[in-house]
Amino acid sequence: MLSTAIILPGEEELLPFNSLRTIEGVEWDGIFYSGRSKYQSHDRALIYSSPEIIPLICDLLIVADPHYCTFDYLSFAIRSGCHLFLSDKLRLTSEERRQLIHLANEGGTYIQIQNDFLFHPFQEKIRNQNHQTCFIEASQSAFAHSNRLNELLLNNLLMILRAAGSQVHKMDVFCGTQKSQEPDVLNIHINFKNGSVGALTLKFIEQQEVHVLSIHAEGEVTTYDFVKNKFTHLPRKDSSRIKAETPSDPFQEQITDFIKNINEKKNPGFSLDDEILVFLLMEKIREKMKINTLATQ
Repeated sequence: MLSTAIILPGEEELLPFNSLRTIEGVEWDGIFYSGRSKYQSHDRALIYSSPEIIPLICDLLIVADPHYCTFDYLSFAIRSGCHLFLSDKLRLTSEERRQLIHLANEGGTYIQIQNDFLFHPFQEKIRNQNHQTCFIEASQSAFAHSNRLNELLLNNLLMILRAAGSQVHKMDVFCGTQKSQEPDVLNIHINFKNGSVGALTLKFIEQQEVHVLSIHAEGEVTTYDFVKNKFTHLPRKDSSRIKAETPSDPFQEQITDFIKNINEKKNPGFSLDDEILVFLLMEKIREKMKINTLATQ
């Protein structure tokens, strides 16, 4: 049994904590909550008045409050021997991420970051591709001024990297810019070292939601539609679309999956190692976007 504690988020995002207590393989030993709203009834003996105590009494620490996802606090938790499951609103520099990875590797602990999209059932199929040379094409649209650029870049780049199963060799970026200096269209072309090619197009002018990934390999095409939760594989005798069942509680299921990986000593599905690769790519993309913007002025 893993001794487990959680730092719950504030009033703006109350978690269904009681559903987490049904997870098997853990023993809940600590809760910290800084907000004023009251959660549903739970054992008051588990509540701690200070977040500094929590890492000292558990093997697995779930930091669901992004205010405590700081380098100082997380490094303290890792040095205390904690595995970490972190909020998806993580705000760390690339150097801080590297240092946390180094500390976790030294201590033999794991770090997983919440990402509901990457826990979609299609992701397991994408990750289990044979990683032969292929052409990967992703396209997603969002309403203009939706402030989702970082989120869309992160999720789609991670998905393309998983499908390619190779290191990036070269990347080109095209950015269409509106008068507000925000991109209306972003196209990223990636060449991988195994010969695969990836293309990502993000559009911020569409009124209809679209999110599709296609993988072309050895004369076959697999297309994943994340809006309709359906995928097709061609050629096939039965060309009807196959529908995927999305998790009803992705937060709980991600923690359950993380606990399983900890017990089996396996790297988590979406770790800080994965994120830092894309974080560095996103920095390069933003540099190229800035250059493109200056060139059009």
